[in-house]
Amino acid sequence: MIKHVILVVLLYFFGQTAYSQTKHSYRSPLNIPLAISANFGELRPNHFHMGVDFKTNGVEGLTLYAVEDGFISRVKVSPFGYGKVIYIDHPNGVTSVYAHCSAFKGKLDSLVKITQEKEQNFEIEIYFTEKDLPVKKGDAIALSGNTGSSTAPHLHFELRDTKTEDALNPLLYGFEIADHKAPEIRGIKVYSLTNEGYQIPGKAKYFKVTKGQFGYYVGGDLISIPSDFSTLLGGIGFAVEVVDFVDGSTNTCGLYGSALKAEKDTLFCQEIKRVSFDETRYINSHKDYVEYTVNKRKFHKSFKTDENPLDMYSCSQNNGVIPVKPGDTLAIHYAAFDLKGNKSELKFKTAVLAGSPNTTATIFPSWKYLFPDSSYHFQSDQAEFYVNEMTFYEPTLKNLSLKGTFSLGDAKTPIQQAITVKLKSSNKPTSKNYLAVTTAGGRVKPLATSIEGDWLTAESIYLGSFSIKTDTLAPSVTPLNFKETDLITTKKRLTWKVMEYQTLLSDYDLFIDGKWVLLEYEEKSNYVFYDRPSTLTGEHELLLIAKDRCGNVKEWRKKIKFQ
Repeated sequence: MIKHVILVVLLYFFGQTAYSQTKHSYRSPLNIPLAISANFGELRPNHFHMGVDFKTNGVEGLTLYAVEDGFISRVKVSPFGYGKVIYIDHPNGVTSVYAHCSAFKGKLDSLVKITQEKEQNFEIEIYFTEKDLPVKKGDAIALSGNTGSSTAPHLHFELRDTKTEDALNPLLYGFEIADHKAPEIRGIKVYSLTNEGYQIPGKAKYFKVTKGQFGYYVGGDLISIPSDFSTLLGGIGFAVEVVDFVDGSTNTCGLYGSALKAEKDTLFCQEIKRVSFDETRYINSHKDYVEYTVNKRKFHKSFKTDENPLDMYSCSQNNGVIPVKPGDTLAIHYAAFDLKGNKSELKFKTAVLAGSPNTTATIFPSWKYLFPDSSYHFQSDQAEFYVNEMTFYEPTLKNLSLKGTFSLGDAKTPIQQAITVKLKSSNKPTSKNYLAVTTAGGRVKPLATSIEGDWLTAESIYLGSFSIKTDTLAPSVTPLNFKETDLITTKKRLTWKVMEYQTLLSDYDLFIDGKWVLLEYEEKSNYVFYDRPSTLTGEHELLLIAKDRCGNVKEWRKKIKFQ
């Protein structure tokens, strides 16, 4: 049965490639020709790119339009992530998302400002019913921007399954992008694997791929690997460094699909049509994480572990693990393709050298490693670690210390879900104390901490070493576009640099003559700003209050005459 399914897949992967999109009635969210700087599924740190980034000609303030009839179901304002973002539910069961907006339009803008004033908070989230804010296809809903974690002006646009909230590939739904460029294959790696798809430490080889007159090739069209890459129960697997491009752009895009054959038998295929937000962090299992973080190379594995749940794998024979023995030679055929049917191929032979196979019976001893399918609780009179099942992607070095210093695992190893850390303080802890983790590169990250008795508890999405820290230093507040000595200003926008040096900024408020006014926060640049209305003139007293997680407060106060 599996072979019959694979034969159908092959008609596309290795035969005539021509992709036809299902017809949809969505209009463009912009009134300029659509061009992308990033596509759906692109490899990012700890997540797939869950939408497409439409270019806005390098500027903010372009009008954004509803792509179809529906209603605004949700709006959120945050200095992080999507910044100012709108969600529109459509009758067809799809939700469209418009992120990094600079401003909202019409009634929505009024409701957001009313809520911000009522809650006295810049950061808000509102849910609506279908009767509250209905929209028609083509209605102006917002202006494009650069808010949140965006690093340049653009529209991050998503389509989601309304019921599951899975992200859908927008380029499958009629948003036309010119693309005549085939994916670019840059390198290939071969790994020694266990039967579960786990990488055996120290047993991987990289080979450069070159594009010649007749296509892509490796030197001599041959890859040779040591005999001990073969194991008693496992085999070998391949990962390919591959990126894509579209017309009129130098931006690197992600891979849409690929297939791997060994000796004419299709072993592994992928097509990234949708991704669950609950599973997007499994990108750390899909890509070669070390190559990505250390060498900045984007390798897509053509194999998977037993625990990897991503449904982007359209065919998978033995998880892509290829059994081999010393002396074997395999013909390998790899194809990478995009949504427009542009395709690149790589053919070569893999020779397993003669010699002895790896006969180690226990590659990952339980006393030394932590496993994906297990939960753990480590405890001493000074520390506790709680680890749930499906936390690790592969067997992970334990590196456990529960006395004096407190650590678990390798700080360079990613995990799928947070672990719980509890440390006992030698002194009575106060609100000024918090837990921190030292991550890869020696960076100390504060953790949201609760205190009960002598114990401090936090969740950490990082492995590494943990410690109790103390923060008694208040944030700093410094004028940016005016001077401390200024008594008069004509400026329409006032900006302040706000810095928090140990934990995180938890609150920031501006009062004019004792009345709260909206202060917006640009976290990525560490500044806040106030846009004064034209009606605000004359002398007024300004009070800016910044507070961190440990309750340290900085007050900046000044009388200014507005002209």
